[in-house]
Amino acid sequence: MNLSEIKGKQTIESISDKLSISRQSAINLVSKLKKRRLVTKTGGGSQKRIYQISLIPQIKTNGFYDVVNKYSPIKLNPAFKHVIYGQYSIEQAIVDGINIGDSRTIEATSYLFKHITNWKRLFDLAKKHNKTKEVQKIYEKARKNFKSRRMPKRYEQKPNPK
Repeated sequence: MNLSEIKGKQTIESISDKLSISRQSAINLVSKLKKRRLVTKTGGGSQKRIYQISLIPQIKTNGFYDVVNKYSPIKLNPAFKHVIYGQYSIEQAIVDGINIGDSRTIEATSYLFKHITNWKRLFDLAKKHNKTKEVQKIYEKARKNFKSRRMPKRYEQKPNPK
């Protein structure tokens, strides 16, 4: 079997036609390629399943851009490949978005404030990266623009005494 014949975007029917095998054999082939991480799937449900077949194993990303594009109506095109091993929280994504510093990225990360569950983790990460004031500014903008969760009083910005 030569994978270069079916490399690229394919459906089950196109795979079975190109390799001249039955539909069930094509499904079994795709299943084996999935186990070797050579296939990623899009579509499904009422849509036709489209399989992206590559010759190099694909690493599944679960990084910054995946989290932001999941929760934000402003979708970002990944500027870099961000692979995280283990858990990647929304709080980490907010701090990473501030570290990137792009205005569109910051606007997209402001929508993540709707989904924060652990404010302590957010402010511990922000303190570690010296970004607490930026987090508070973005939170205030997010609070004015759309409905988001209320920040606990202990993390609110304190006015400067003069």
